[in-house]
Amino acid sequence: MSFSVARPVVLYLLVLIIPFVIHAVYRYRHLVNTMISSRVVLVKRKFAARIIFISLSFAMLIVACAGVSWGTVAVPVQKNGNALSLVFDISYSMNADDAPGRMTRLESAKSYASELLDRMPGTSVSVVIAKGDGAVVVPLTDDRETVQGMLRVLSPSMMTSVGTSLGAGIEAAIASFPQQSAVAGRIWLFTDGDETDSSLVSALNDAVRYGIPVAIIGFGSERETEVIAGDGTTRVRTALRSQSLEKTVAAVQRKNMLDSSSSLPSVIYIDASQVGSAYALLSTLPDKTAQEEGGTNVAYEVQSVDRNSLFILLAIVFFIMSYAFSEFTYPGKKAKAVAAVSLVLLLSSCSERFDAGTKLLEGSIQWNRKNYQQAVAHYLEVGDIATETNDTELTDYALFGLATTYMMQDESEAALRRFNAISQDAPDSIKFAVLYNSGIVAHQNGDYQRAASYFRDALRIDSSSIDAKINLELSLRQSVSQSNAAESELTPVSTNTDSDVLEQALYSIIRENEQKQWKSQQQSPSTTAADY
Repeated sequence: MSFSVARPVVLYLLVLIIPFVIHAVYRYRHLVNTMISSRVVLVKRKFAARIIFISLSFAMLIVACAGVSWGTVAVPVQKNGNALSLVFDISYSMNADDAPGRMTRLESAKSYASELLDRMPGTSVSVVIAKGDGAVVVPLTDDRETVQGMLRVLSPSMMTSVGTSLGAGIEAAIASFPQQSAVAGRIWLFTDGDETDSSLVSALNDAVRYGIPVAIIGFGSERETEVIAGDGTTRVRTALRSQSLEKTVAAVQRKNMLDSSSSLPSVIYIDASQVGSAYALLSTLPDKTAQEEGGTNVAYEVQSVDRNSLFILLAIVFFIMSYAFSEFTYPGKKAKAVAAVSLVLLLSSCSERFDAGTKLLEGSIQWNRKNYQQAVAHYLEVGDIATETNDTELTDYALFGLATTYMMQDESEAALRRFNAISQDAPDSIKFAVLYNSGIVAHQNGDYQRAASYFRDALRIDSSSIDAKINLELSLRQSVSQSNAAESELTPVSTNTDSDVLEQALYSIIRENEQKQWKSQQQSPSTTAADY
C-alpha cells in the first residue's frame, strides 16, 4: 500500500499541542485550588477528557492540512483527441539481420511503423529513441512527412550513450505529452527486449499511473544472432527476448491488478512477426467514429486516495466529543459510552452529498493550483455521484466545473458542450457564470455578436456585474468594427464604361473653356472716340 504526505512540513505544527497541554494543566491546577474536594474528581475527569479530545481534534486538522494519502484508485478522465509516442530501441542489438526478409530488426521496425502511420489519421505522433538513455527527436506533431523522414534516418549512431535502457525511452515518451493536456496519450515501444539496466518495469508502472497505455512490439528471432557491439570489434550474441518481455508485462499487470475487466490503461506485448499484429495494435486506438459522435473518450489514471475528508471528519468528531464529555453529565458510564458511540456513528455516516461537496471543493483547489487533470477527475467523480443519486443540482455543478476546466485547457468546444448541458433550473449564480463564460469563448472565437448576446443575457440575471458590462461594450464595439471592415471591402460597381467616362471628362473641359472665353469677352469691350 502506497503512503505519502503531500506537505510533510505541516506536521511540525503538532509540536503546538505541547504548550496547549501545559497551559491547560496550569489552568486545571489553578481551578482545583478554588474548589471543594468533593468535586475535584469529577472536574479532573472532565478536564482530562476535554484536553485529550481537543488535542486529538487539533492533530487531525494538522494531518488533514498535511495532505496524507494512502491506497490507489482508478480515476476516470475525459480526453479529447489522440496522441501516440513511437519509442524505437536503437541499440546495436537491433542491427541483427534476423527479421523477415533478412532485414535488420531496426529496419523492420521502421518499415512496420511507417505502414501503421498511414492507417491512423487524426492522431498526433512523436518519435523517441532509446539506447543508454531516452530522447525525444520529434515532438508531438500532425506532420507525417516529418515523422517519416525521421524514421528513414534512425540508426544506433544517433546516440553515443552505451547500453540499452528501455525504461529511459518510456520515461522520455511520458514526458513528451504536455502536462495538463486533454489529449489521450499512448506509447508503442519497438524493441527486441534486450536491456542492460532493468528499468522497464518501473517505467511501465509510471505509465499506468499516468493513465498511458503501452504496447511493446517485439522484433527479431528467438534464435541468437551475432552482432558487432558499439566499439566496432566485440561480437555479442542477441535474440528477441519475448519471454522476458511477457514476464515483465505480467509483473506490471499483477502489481496494478490489470485484467480484461479492469478499466486501467493496458500494458500488452505483441510479436511483430505474428499474423494480425498490426491490426491488434490499431484496434487499441479509440474508435474514430465514436470520438466524432461523442467528442471525447474516457481514460483512467491511477491516483493516490486523499484522506483529507476522513481526518477533517475525525477532527469534528473529537471536537464535539470534547464538549460531550466535559460539559454534560450522564447517569452512568454505560450511558456515556452509548452516547459517544451514537455520536461517532451519526457523524461517520455522512451522506453521499457530503462526499460530493468534498470532491467539489478538492476540484476547485486543484483548479486554482492549475492541476487541471486532477480537477477533471474530481468533477467526474461528482458527476458519477450525482447520476447515482439523481441529483440535478450536483450534476449542474459537476458540468460547470468540467466546462471551466476545459476552458483553461483551450478546449472551447468541449467546454461549450458542458455549458449547454446544464439545466435551466440551475441556480442563478451558475446560469450567470455559464452565460458569462460562453460569452468569453464566443469573443475569443471572433463571434462578437453572439458574445454580446451572451453578456446581455448574463446582465439580465445580475445587472450589477461590472465585468459583464465592460465585456458587452467591448463585444459591441468589435462587432461594429467588424461590420465596417466588411463594408469597406465592398467595391461599388459602376454602370459607365471607360469610354463614357473619358467623353464626359472631355465635355467638361470644353465647357469650362467656353465659359472662360465668354467671360473674357464680357469683361473686355471695344473702345472708340465716339464714347468721349
